[in-house]
Parts: sequence; C-alpha cells; structure tokens
Amino acid sequence: MRIDDREYIGVLSIPDLGRELPVISSWDYPGLRVAPCRYTGSAYTDDLVIAAHNYASHFGRLRELSQGDSIRFTDTDGNVFDYVVSELEILEPYAVSQMTEGDWDLTLFTCTPGGQYRVTLRCNRK
Repeated sequence: MRIDDREYIGVLSIPDLGRELPVISSWDYPGLRVAPCRYTGSAYTDDLVIAAHNYASHFGRLRELSQGDSIRFTDTDGNVFDYVVSELEILEPYAVSQMTEGDWDLTLFTCTPGGQYRVTLRCNRK
C-alpha cells in the first residue's frame, strides 16, 4: 500500500498502549519521523524487526509493556500475525547485530530519551 510516496507493509497494533501504527516497508531517517519502519526481516519468515522513534505517538511507551502482553501485525493483504511479549532488553545504541540476532519472531526497538540506549522488545508468535 502506498501513501504519500511511501510504501507501507501493514499495521502494528499494541492494545496495552492504545496504539495502531502503520509500518513503512523500509527504514530511513525521514521515514522514522512519519511512522515505525521495517528495519529488517518479515512476518512471513518470523524475523521481523521494526524501529520507531520514541515519540509519544510511536514507541515512546514501549518499556511499559511486559511479558505476556499481546501485539498484532496485520499486513496489507489482511494476514494477521499475533505475538506475545517475551522479553524487554536495553541495548547499546549501535548493537546492530544484537538487534537482529536471536530466535525472535518480532523485535520492536526505539531509543531512550537522548539516544544513549535502545529499548528492545522481543516477541514470539502465539
């Protein structure tokens, strides 16, 4: 789905935070100002990583989620992928390999205020 010259892959729903967020197909800094972006991976291969700014309207409250909370990703074709939060990690800002490694079906991340660390939420399919 294309909106304002940006390609979107679906919608991320985080009920415990009251968020429904469109997800841009690939990340870049201008895109991150608009919406969460796919950093790497896919819901179909169970390795989707989504980045977003810590804006209140994006992932600013990500650290409020806890183990067992539900997250849903619905792609533009209407396919639904349900996840459960497994773990919350605080990573160094340039720990790219740690962000993308591991056996996680979905990873969401954002920076802390000031950008010193990355709040990283690890999820598995239900």
